[in-house]
Amino acid sequence: MLVCYLLLVSGLAFAGIISKAPSIGPVEHSDRLLSLRRRVDTDSDSSVAVTGISISGFAPQARLEIRQLESKRDVWNIYLLGLRRFQAVNQTDRLSYYRIAAIHGRPYRAWDNVQGVYNEAGYCAHLSSLFLPWHRPYLALYEQVLFEHIIDAVNEFPTGPVRRRYASAALSWRMPYWDWAAQPEDGQSVYPSSLGNRTVVVTMPNGTRTIDNPLYSYKFHRLVRADMYFDPFAEWNETKRYPTGWVRSALSQEHLIGPVLDNNRVSIMNRLYNLFTYYSNYTLFATEAWQGETYANADSIESLHDTIHSLTGNNGHMTFLDYSAYDPIFWLHHANMDRIFAMWQILYPNLYVERMRAVSQTFTVSVGDVLDVDTPLEPFSSDTRGTKFTSKDVRSTLRFGYAYPETSGNASIAQVKRAINQLYGSSAGAGGPVKRAEQSTGHGSPSLQAPVESSERYYVANIVSPKFAMNGSYAVYIFLGDFEDTSSMWPLSKNLAGTHAVATNMISEHTANMRSATLSNIKVTGAVPLTGLLRSKVQSGELASLDSSVVEFYLSSNLKWRVTTFNSTAIACEDFTDLSVTVVSSKVLSSVAEDEFPQWGNFTKLNVSQEGQCGCK
Repeated sequence: MLVCYLLLVSGLAFAGIISKAPSIGPVEHSDRLLSLRRRVDTDSDSSVAVTGISISGFAPQARLEIRQLESKRDVWNIYLLGLRRFQAVNQTDRLSYYRIAAIHGRPYRAWDNVQGVYNEAGYCAHLSSLFLPWHRPYLALYEQVLFEHIIDAVNEFPTGPVRRRYASAALSWRMPYWDWAAQPEDGQSVYPSSLGNRTVVVTMPNGTRTIDNPLYSYKFHRLVRADMYFDPFAEWNETKRYPTGWVRSALSQEHLIGPVLDNNRVSIMNRLYNLFTYYSNYTLFATEAWQGETYANADSIESLHDTIHSLTGNNGHMTFLDYSAYDPIFWLHHANMDRIFAMWQILYPNLYVERMRAVSQTFTVSVGDVLDVDTPLEPFSSDTRGTKFTSKDVRSTLRFGYAYPETSGNASIAQVKRAINQLYGSSAGAGGPVKRAEQSTGHGSPSLQAPVESSERYYVANIVSPKFAMNGSYAVYIFLGDFEDTSSMWPLSKNLAGTHAVATNMISEHTANMRSATLSNIKVTGAVPLTGLLRSKVQSGELASLDSSVVEFYLSSNLKWRVTTFNSTAIACEDFTDLSVTVVSSKVLSSVAEDEFPQWGNFTKLNVSQEGQCGCK
């Protein structure tokens, strides 16, 4: 277990890599300008202290977007080498990649001696106000253990300038996030090529070498069928994305992930922008659990999180919550979720975890348990005595030695708003907060034209459905107009307004029977913005205007939805009668400043006929 880091540092400052700090160790020979070693406590009777990467004398570092990290050659190289080592650790080790991933879901076993009350779920908090804070120490644990292996990778290089380079790179490293909402630069796919390439070229102590890409998949080096339980997961010896089928010989179809995500990206970006600009209630922002009848936007960051899980995995490991953490992309996705949470916290500094009762069980939480800011975030301990973190303890990312580009340096509300407008505002449902140049530069700084105040009618399809309607995850596709007959083509349809996905576990017959008796009434919500696609139909002449009466009439004939599982099996609407799709509208006044958000009016429900749309109510 990682207890502390020993750093031997000269008096040199590494400008641009680490914040200036005094030397915290003896000056070594120039061949050891900077070296890192770690102490490991192998006492399994002690709890694992989750510290993140907290190095005395050095300021917290920023977690970077994966494409930015990739541009830093040495940091990227040592990251891949460290991740490769991490994934190779014996799967029985409690700090192995395998065991840490298993905390989230299967095989539903105790980790770090934290016993459970329910053996049909993992520890992960979903449908809960603890969803966001629970994942923060989970990511910090992963990050600190991976950092140990990065240190080991550094020290494999011979003493001298190359090791010094990689040691400096290691000090600046924090786990990357994958921004799946911002417009990529230069027309690239939102799905980074670094995640979809089976192999990667790295520099090792003995020279350049091509290795299996540790970001492409995790290879089980002892596949335990009982741990995975369901076929084909109990047969696949590596994680899959978009598999060719549910057969043992299935291959990942990485080339299909990018087009699907790209066709949904504007919808995803609009959803995220709306969550930042409209949601000032923590519970509504954080959890997809249905909060009752409302005409307001029914989205949540958990619902958007489900969509990314499902579209990325597309019937592979990421699509199902009990298997998802084994896929290396899980950690990049959830780092972005944590970033979004950290940005929202700056926007609304006085809002945080609210009291609610658990509607679904976890390994240590029973239905009906009261969850609040003092609830233990099990199984994560802040010290070796087993003192459990609570949401109070993890409110700041600095506790674990990191920040994000948008939250670094005591970022103000105005600064975070400006960053959100630049990254996500250009195609937002309200028409964007400012009038901007035609193209965004992704994670760079878009050029901004003079702001012009304007108002526009905003439309959204609110979706309510049972969380456990299927034995596994499912998707609701929202269309404006005709779409293909073949369900596998629906994610790529030109008339697709967006995809709402519900990510769940696969469940055993026993669990299914129990859920049908106790959890069948659990409903979740999500939303698909319609304004962007409606606007394009105005521009093409298909729609006269965005006036509510015009849109209401148009949607009565053209709004359609379909439901599928992620093997593209269409679900007949008579088998899904609890699905509800409601269109609501609000007038939105765009901002006149780059560091302000648009102003939302009250939402009203449109009288949209549902005849022929899907047959659902």
